[in-house]
Amino acid sequence: MRYRPWLGMVVVSSGLLAGCASGPTHPALAGAPLPELIPVRDFVTSLEATGHHRVSPDGRLLAWMGAEGTRPAIWVRTLGQDDARAYPIRARGFRWTADSRYLAATVDATGDENAHIHAVAVDRAGAPWVDLTPFDKTASSIVQTVEGGPDLVVATNRRDKKVFDLHRVDPRTGVHTVVAANPGNVSHWLVDRQGGLRARVTVAGEQATLQRPDAQAPGGWASAAQWDRFDFVRLLELDADAAHVWAISARGRDKTALVRLRLADGAETVVHATADVDLDHALISRRTHQPLVAYSLPGYPRREVFDAELGQRLDALAGGKPAEVAITSMDDAERTMTVVVATDRGSLSYLLPANGAPQGLGESRLSLIEDKLATAQPVALTARDGLPLHGYLTLPVGAQARHLPLVVLVHGGPWRRDRWAENSANRLMPQFLANRGYAVLQINYRGSSGYGRAFMESARGEFAGKMHDDLIDGVRWAVQQGIADPARVAIYGGSYGGYAALVGATFTPEVFACAIDFVGLSHLALFLEKVPPYWEMGIIGWHRYIGDPARPEDRRAMDAKSPLFKVGPHTSPLLIMHGVNDVRVKLEQSELMVQALRKAGRPVDYVAFQGDGHGNQRWPNNLTMYRKTEDFLAQCLGGRTSGFDYYQLGAWAF
Repeated sequence: MRYRPWLGMVVVSSGLLAGCASGPTHPALAGAPLPELIPVRDFVTSLEATGHHRVSPDGRLLAWMGAEGTRPAIWVRTLGQDDARAYPIRARGFRWTADSRYLAATVDATGDENAHIHAVAVDRAGAPWVDLTPFDKTASSIVQTVEGGPDLVVATNRRDKKVFDLHRVDPRTGVHTVVAANPGNVSHWLVDRQGGLRARVTVAGEQATLQRPDAQAPGGWASAAQWDRFDFVRLLELDADAAHVWAISARGRDKTALVRLRLADGAETVVHATADVDLDHALISRRTHQPLVAYSLPGYPRREVFDAELGQRLDALAGGKPAEVAITSMDDAERTMTVVVATDRGSLSYLLPANGAPQGLGESRLSLIEDKLATAQPVALTARDGLPLHGYLTLPVGAQARHLPLVVLVHGGPWRRDRWAENSANRLMPQFLANRGYAVLQINYRGSSGYGRAFMESARGEFAGKMHDDLIDGVRWAVQQGIADPARVAIYGGSYGGYAALVGATFTPEVFACAIDFVGLSHLALFLEKVPPYWEMGIIGWHRYIGDPARPEDRRAMDAKSPLFKVGPHTSPLLIMHGVNDVRVKLEQSELMVQALRKAGRPVDYVAFQGDGHGNQRWPNNLTMYRKTEDFLAQCLGGRTSGFDYYQLGAWAF
């Protein structure tokens, strides 16, 4: 049954509900056999949807994220039994402790990124959640679970907001023991499963250094290897001999690969690499300490499974179709595991026992409405300077792919990428827009991750330059293919994507009829001057790409690329939305932009989300965002809108 908690609270006539909806006005959509409008509420919340299923290390219990009544919760049940119980909490995610007695959840209650670690004893009936890091204005994260007990190794900036120390925390008592204090330059700690600190990575300027504990060395640490800090290196798990660590690395190559890195001197042995794209991630066995699966994403998801039998089992779940098939948890014996099969139209979770058939565990919000959704297809094109570009195109069901209104949906980062398989809002928004009648184009513009270092480096100095040209080249491609109506194109994005939307509205209003900015940057120099303190170690990356505002010549260049200073009489109509607790891109970035637009007499609709930050966690805010989006685009591009959604009646309560 769908979630309808407020029908008994407020009565609204069906005529009012129906009267607020509107059909399409764009000629390509008028009369087209479009599918039924999917209610906004189905995209933002559901009591039926579940996810993040995780089997306990002892293989006895299963936990997952869902809802209890009207509240988000983590559920736990014994495998093979019907004894599910809920532990209400709004969490980003959770982990089992190594002894399977506790769940440890990461909670960002207000969206200010000061995440706390909460724990609950699942072996005690009625046990409450306990905040293990109850420190004001402090961010914490789980680094490792410690074998042989319930302890957690946690990174926290309690002592110094700029850096993260290592603490060992006992959830039974809440007692913290300092494992290592950050001297101010450690970007990564490597901790083994016994809680031992085995290595660290320090940064200075453009150099990264791998260090090992050495009581004879100055400061107790000996340098083992050095590399350019922009040669991407991510340490994963120690090998069985503890003398090597598995890593995703691009040292000495353009694309990242799975390597076995020797801690003594940093020497690497490449175990798996792909020629066309970066290696996305790799799963390392906790039992054998060997790689199980490596993932990459050239267009459709691709996986390399190092065990033939396991590969057959995962392939069977995909059913011969493109899908991202990811092992999300395993018991210590690696006999029972949970697997997510994700496509462009949702994800399904399975329990994969050692023997027997897979058991369905739950569905995502998109999977629950899969029969009403569109299909995304990988696309490739060439930028005006010859650089190959890739992305995804989602077309509205029922409409011919001719002269359609188009939304260019721009990912954030900018050092991220769009993905084909469902990944949070990555697929929710394209499906929502396609259902409203729009073609949706997602371009992995230069600077996006996944396509190698040279592709990423080609974005240096190109904010509001070639990065934006890539998006316009995507529009031109869609027009040349006959897909898009050049007079009805919108640009929409969040974070860097929001900046791109503002650039589209101010720098190239002749291309974009309107724009939607969510938590976007309008003033580049001011943005960099007010980032969170724990960004200090990584700020060199931003200076590398857009400049240092402390340098007058850089600041002038940054101002020239800031949409705030380009507002004028031709600026496209804008919808601007922002979380008031955003610590990455401060609210003033949007407020200044809105002030400038109103002063120039340009149309702008502005929404500030209470209780959220750089991205919405609260479903009432997402409901507002989706409703504002469909109404704004219907007016600008001529798609359809569902009008009033009765969930709006009760959103105030949450």
